[in-house]
Amino acid sequence: MTPLGPTPALTERVRDAIVDSILQGAYRAGDRLAQEKLAEQLGVSRQPISHALALLKEQGVLVALGRKGLTVAPMDPDMVVQLYQIRGPLDGLAARLSAARMARGELSPRDVEPLRDLVDRYLAQDEAAAGAAERPRDLARRINADMRFHVGLYRLSGNPLIEEVTRPHWVHFRRSMQAVLTRPGGRPQAWDQHRAILAAILAGDAAEAERLSIHHTDTAAATAEASLSKDPSTE
Repeated sequence: MTPLGPTPALTERVRDAIVDSILQGAYRAGDRLAQEKLAEQLGVSRQPISHALALLKEQGVLVALGRKGLTVAPMDPDMVVQLYQIRGPLDGLAARLSAARMARGELSPRDVEPLRDLVDRYLAQDEAAAGAAERPRDLARRINADMRFHVGLYRLSGNPLIEEVTRPHWVHFRRSMQAVLTRPGGRPQAWDQHRAILAAILAGDAAEAERLSIHHTDTAAATAEASLSKDPSTE
């Protein structure tokens, strides 16, 4: 029998660590990712590194660049907008289904509590920061928290296909958020919008939850497009 490769869990952890390094600015578009260096930094063998890099190349996060090997791919503003065009209706559907489930009594406020706690935490951080620069590690945590909020809504919707369809593209949404949040004055009102979406879901207002969610995604798309179009690393 053919020996099994590294466990999927380890490969995914390595992949996530590499993506977090990109979000923190440790690697920028055009930078080479060396397997030996990554293996040393993460304390793993080269095999899970190789598998993780292959996954990121397949997702379009990395690209082969001549003798440099695998490098961080530049972001394509047009592709990001197209991804948001797909995500918008799905996010709206997730919010609508979640609110409808709340109205029918299939969900309770307790089910929404983890997301409400997440929103409260980051709204409090925004208020405390008052425009101060965010540390790279905290920036990656903020971006990942944004993803957790939306994935949480997908799960509340009761339709597992929403999460399945969007999962491969979140790495690009996270990179687009990094481009937005690292520009001067680039912190949008995302968490205020998250709070409004949750309020509509808790009220069982399916139409309003859907409207707010689509508006939130449209705003994120416009902001990302503007930031990436001004970013020389995307050219």
